[in-house]
Amino acid sequence: MSSAPTARPIARLVTELRITGVGQLAIGVAGLLVPIYASDIAPVRMIVPFVIVLVLIGGLSLYNTAWLRRDESHGPAAGARVESSSDTLRRSLVSLVLAVVAVSVVGAFGPPLAAVLGGVVAGVGAVDLYNHRHTRAREQRTGEAVFRELGRSPFSPGRRPIYTRPLNDSTLAM
Repeated sequence: MSSAPTARPIARLVTELRITGVGQLAIGVAGLLVPIYASDIAPVRMIVPFVIVLVLIGGLSLYNTAWLRRDESHGPAAGARVESSSDTLRRSLVSLVLAVVAVSVVGAFGPPLAAVLGGVVAGVGAVDLYNHRHTRAREQRTGEAVFRELGRSPFSPGRRPIYTRPLNDSTLAM
């Protein structure tokens, strides 16, 4: 006897992007500022690589997330289990903790390396915030909340199926 496949859980995309965007941007900037204040290395030796990496990785991330801004979806999320905002926060914080650990460990090998990795993290965070703004505008324009299927781990790629549901009070509460 075969049962119908259950829908994978989904999370409100604007919530996820806001949390990861703000967190990554903050971690990235901290990866620059902490070494500047904690070392006697000239700040320009950390700022220049930070900015270069931020622009390069930000551009690459912007290119790689263009699919997200095309306003395509897999249709309505009928029957899907929607993750609560608090669960989205917890899950997103796990990935942010991994970024903090990475920047800290790399920073132990040298302040300029922390600034470079900080630029990577900040570039991705800036693009998440840009995508958040686009997704929020899409929701206001279409009247549909946008959801993304959850990844299986904190290392899941961002390109996961997108679904929509009509905006209403219960959707907005998520």
